[in-house]
Amino acid sequence: MLKACLHAVLVMLLSGCTAPSATWKGKVEWPDTGAARKNIVPFTEAGTALAAAAAVREMVKQNPYPDLFSGCASPEQGLDVAVFTGPTPGVYYVLVDQRFDRCGGPSVRVLDGWYEYAVTPQGEVIGKAPPPPAEDTLAPPPLPPGPPPQPDQTPPPTVEPSQPAATPPAPIPAPDAPPASDPAPAPPPPSPQEPGRAPHSPPT
Repeated sequence: MLKACLHAVLVMLLSGCTAPSATWKGKVEWPDTGAARKNIVPFTEAGTALAAAAAVREMVKQNPYPDLFSGCASPEQGLDVAVFTGPTPGVYYVLVDQRFDRCGGPSVRVLDGWYEYAVTPQGEVIGKAPPPPAEDTLAPPPLPPGPPPQPDQTPPPTVEPSQPAATPPAPIPAPDAPPASDPAPAPPPPSPQEPGRAPHSPPT
């Protein structure tokens, strides 16, 4: 029994000292300095590469979805990274984006997935940013101010001078109508009678 335990411990120690087997199979061909060389990432600080690799490892390790990387040859195939600086000096901010269209299917598999990490130039992840607020909770942008009110440009109504009312024209008599005759004179009034006298009666 003791020999079996010693043998197991010896196997474990020896396996830890052996070099891991390489996953790459095939021959490496080196590009020429001409048009065959495709520059993906320009020359930059080496700390950005370490920070990007550390952020990708952190995202893969903390991923709660077991089938997120299905169809990918490796998790890195379905991810993009962007490294930028921010308000904290000596810290890189790494944004890991989903690009699962390279693995088959849509680009985004986690709709609310937001993977932004704060990483040191040595590759130590020191924080993960919270997801941004949802679009429906954002306040609508203020409306642009309207043009200032213009002064009233309508000219005042002109008052015409008062004119006398025109007299209506006299009626024109019809051509066949007879001319109007002068009115007959009124009879003279009776002569006054003396008081106490009977009115004169004509003789019978």
